[in-house]
Amino acid sequence: MKIRGVLFDKDGTLIDFFGLWLEAAQKVVPEFIRRNGFSGCEDLENALYESIGICDGQVDPNGALAYKSFAEIAEDIGRVLEKYSLDFDKKRTEDQMKRMFEKAMQGEDAKIVPLAELGGLFEELKAREICIGLATADTQKSAENCMRKLGVLEYLDYLGADDGRKQPKPAPDMLLDFARQNKIQPAEVLVAGDTRNDMLFAKKAGAKSAGVLSGVSKEKDLREYADFIIPSVEEIPKLLDALEGEI
Repeated sequence: MKIRGVLFDKDGTLIDFFGLWLEAAQKVVPEFIRRNGFSGCEDLENALYESIGICDGQVDPNGALAYKSFAEIAEDIGRVLEKYSLDFDKKRTEDQMKRMFEKAMQGEDAKIVPLAELGGLFEELKAREICIGLATADTQKSAENCMRKLGVLEYLDYLGADDGRKQPKPAPDMLLDFARQNKIQPAEVLVAGDTRNDMLFAKKAGAKSAGVLSGVSKEKDLREYADFIIPSVEEIPKLLDALEGEI
């Protein structure tokens, strides 16, 4: 079946994950401890980093920071706080995470670095009459701001994010919304992402998946789950050409 829509993950797929999220996390975790009066708890900072998938400055491709929503991250943090017998309110923690990460990623020193010449890529997809969407665990506000800063927001036919209503990936909600709004079938969608979670997201909706190696995952992490593996989203047009040739 012809691909009529490409649904992109954001971080690690369209923009550099490490320069944005890892650096933001290294600001947010100490701030979270300070703001909540947890500063006297030994080893809490390391435990919180590990809970979101950061160990010794390295990101776990299957850890929370790589793919989870803020609500899910709050749950992971809550389990750590409970072990330390510290007060935990899930909604308050989720709200704090959202606000602090948004602040860290929208500051003047935030590093929003594209992993391809996105304007050219999106222009080419539009020329092929392919719908373009974004499906991210980031908040709506942060995702829109990021795409606007990169000058590509206008190309998007759909922007799915953490809005408190749709279930996060790998639940198929955002993909089904993307397909429905653009009057295409889920099987006509190609998901491009850098995590196993993105590949499961595609599979649950009956879409195709392209794992990219520009983010947190290595080929071995994606091999079992992705229909295709490519170095970066720059290869999407070539992949589409190859798929066209199979029809």
